[in-house]
Amino acid sequence: MYTNIIQEMLSQRDMEGAIQQVASIGEKRDISQLTFLIEILKSTENNVLRNEIAIALSDIGDNRAVEPLLEVITDPKTLGSRGTLLYALEHLDYILHIENIIPFIGDSSLEVSAQSFMLLEQAMDRLTNSQILRYQHIIELQMQNNQSKLLEVALEMLRTWR
Repeated sequence: MYTNIIQEMLSQRDMEGAIQQVASIGEKRDISQLTFLIEILKSTENNVLRNEIAIALSDIGDNRAVEPLLEVITDPKTLGSRGTLLYALEHLDYILHIENIIPFIGDSSLEVSAQSFMLLEQAMDRLTNSQILRYQHIIELQMQNNQSKLLEVALEMLRTWR
């Protein structure tokens, strides 16, 4: 049902209508639309639509959305609009991908860096000692070229954990 409606709206360039339909899918937690939403997430050039899809995927809560979200987060086309995409991971099981999130702690966008830090903080009690050491090293390398205060805080958090 939604698939045809949203496709029609997008073909008519009715972005507002498409966004409302995506929001409705998220509110209803309609898992039957997961694959369709992921397809649009990966293909759209519209940041507002992409963000609404990310929120809907988070609301649906299916962990199959984690890898597509990370794929989009690391895509250069999302530079400057990654905060909501990272936020969408908050209620999903992203722990296997935390290493791909950590570099964003040093991002110049406060929203992106804060959201990435929060994701690391949420995952801390599930990390192994070897992961913690590896992530310390990643942050130390980043700090050689980036004076972000949040990187310093993240490194300190990793060093003093447990």
